[in-house]
Amino acid sequence: MAAPRLRPREPLVGHTRRVSSVSLSADGARAVSGSLDRALRVWSVDTGVCDAVLAGEKSDVNAVVLSPDGRLAVAGCGQMTLEKGLARIWDLQAGKALRELAGHEGEVSAVALDRRRGRVATGGADDTVRVWDFESGRGLAVLKGHTGWVRAVAFAADGRVVSGSMDGTVRVWDANAGALALTLGEHEDKVYAVAASPDGKRILSGAKNHEVRLWDVDTGRCLRVLQGHEGVVRGVAFLPDGRLGLSASEDKTVRVWDLSTGKCEASEPTSGAALCLAASADGRRVAAGTYDRRVLVWDVDRPA
Repeated sequence: MAAPRLRPREPLVGHTRRVSSVSLSADGARAVSGSLDRALRVWSVDTGVCDAVLAGEKSDVNAVVLSPDGRLAVAGCGQMTLEKGLARIWDLQAGKALRELAGHEGEVSAVALDRRRGRVATGGADDTVRVWDFESGRGLAVLKGHTGWVRAVAFAADGRVVSGSMDGTVRVWDANAGALALTLGEHEDKVYAVAASPDGKRILSGAKNHEVRLWDVDTGRCLRVLQGHEGVVRGVAFLPDGRLGLSASEDKTVRVWDLSTGKCEASEPTSGAALCLAASADGRRVAAGTYDRRVLVWDVDRPA
């Protein structure tokens, strides 16, 4: 299998502090980014134009996820000096917050959206994962078990919630039952990123010890340890066919992995430490946010 080539576009520039989070619409035409400058920026990726700046947050924007159609976004906010953090659901066309998801003690560091089931998941510094009803903002579940800050959350295809924590574990939760389904071993260091494969059978995780791990969701077994990064892995993603994975690191690279062999097929440089990563659902675009205040976007060129 020939690996795709990541062809860089012009950087999206406008944030005044490091970019902590980025998300793409399903077709990759729209991006939203969050920053420690307390703003969300909405971008037209084709033109490189910032369509809107949503500056209503009163603290750092740590995490953001865009709805598949690019019309709504969920942002997680807070910082170490605040006792409470929250998430907001934004209407990007109207430029206003629709509702708040309040309940975490300490900052909200991770958000995920299951639009098909109408749910949001959040993770935070209070070591919990919380699940919310998207339309009403009502809390549905508080998932307790982590013994460290929850830095990453994702929804699997079957609706289960995946979380990664500074306690070094990746956990899979049955959100309907409000119960832990599986703990995926120990990463031996703080986990900063998780992603679920399109078919829901595997999970990628990234950690402070520079590792990317591939897990089997049903057995909890680690299938591969992907090694090559020389810095903290801050973002992971699958491409749509599930055969290729992506990772972003503070070593100033985004890497493409063949998950069947564990081989790094490509390493793309970033202008600053890469702090977050996103791939569009159609697999045509990849984006990363960097310490030097940029959103970097690549077109994914598939070999003929």
